[in-house]
Amino acid sequence: MRQQPKWRLAAALLSISVLLTSANAVAGTIPLMVKQFPTVPLSQIESLTTIPSLSVLIFVILSNPIAKKLGNKLTVLIGVLIVLIAGLIPMVVQSFWLILGSRFLLGAGIGLFNAMAYSLISTYYQGTQRQTMMGYQGSVNSLGNILMFLISSFLIGFGWRQVYLYYLMAIPVLILFWWGAPTDQPTTESQTQQPTNQQPISLGKLLKGRLMIYALLVLFSMMIMQTVIVKISGLILTAGYGKIADGSIALAILGVANMIGGTLYGRLFKLIHRLILPVGLLVAAIALFALAGSSSLILTYTLTAVAGLSTSLVGPYLFAESAEIAGKGNETLASSILIVGINIGVFITPYALSGLSRLIGSDQPAPILVAVSVVLAVIGALTFWLKGSDSASISND
Repeated sequence: MRQQPKWRLAAALLSISVLLTSANAVAGTIPLMVKQFPTVPLSQIESLTTIPSLSVLIFVILSNPIAKKLGNKLTVLIGVLIVLIAGLIPMVVQSFWLILGSRFLLGAGIGLFNAMAYSLISTYYQGTQRQTMMGYQGSVNSLGNILMFLISSFLIGFGWRQVYLYYLMAIPVLILFWWGAPTDQPTTESQTQQPTNQQPISLGKLLKGRLMIYALLVLFSMMIMQTVIVKISGLILTAGYGKIADGSIALAILGVANMIGGTLYGRLFKLIHRLILPVGLLVAAIALFALAGSSSLILTYTLTAVAGLSTSLVGPYLFAESAEIAGKGNETLASSILIVGINIGVFITPYALSGLSRLIGSDQPAPILVAVSVVLAVIGALTFWLKGSDSASISND
């Protein structure tokens, strides 16, 4: 395999993270599509933003065996091409059900390269460089979110179909990844029989021990973030110190803080190493607890930024550590397990919040944030007892 310049490889690997959350780009079109398709139930129209998560889950699991057949680079390029084609289909078709099918196809494309946005970094980088790149990956993901909402809010002024032009973003990603990523070869049966450093591990073995704990941690972290996203506007309104638009500003601050936190992650990891996980969780818990009692927009914005910065430290650490635990050759499978945890976390958050509100006897944002912060603090304290990575722990079982 020919070595690529370091900056070119980094740019290629990070570029695909811009598209990871692109399924949400059309969320603002729902009211307009309700008018366009008056006979279609609202729940079906709203599923345009949620059905991609179903196919993401399916194809995240399938991406590892597909990559072994086709190679990592070709698998990613096919996934990005699917996102481009499926993303633009709603601009030209009239049937709602074809549009819905295209959204399922979009999720399939994202699922093909979702895990590789993390695992390819683990393949080409080691040690502190890997941790730093994982932080940059989170930062680029957040940047993708910010660009997505800015571009979508501009395009929606031209009509709901024009919002789907956002998926032209896949073209520069396709070119950059094709140009910058190394060309790898599919894994053949003869290659797997040759002695190498790669030690394939079954899914059952990977789910034992710390990797399962990491999957649960990333699941809970995603639930916490979704809770803040869902409750922040309601918190400001019920406390009476702002308008619903101020909640949108808080969410924008959250996204920017996530991006900054990802950029700073590598430097912070060099300072405190594995303590970055409990510190990130505990600082987030304190910020959410204080946020529940906020009585001003300035304080709310500040605490939202602190929560965004601290939670942005959790994902990069967990993905980098999962690759260390799984060992060489198993990075994509390990990343897939964590991504399944993320998607499950997003899916069950409304049900978890409903159960929590019944448990504490209130569905108001402030008490729920207090309860969530307590749970987060307990989880953060428990992570002090998690050991560092030891890839031999699985292979020697």
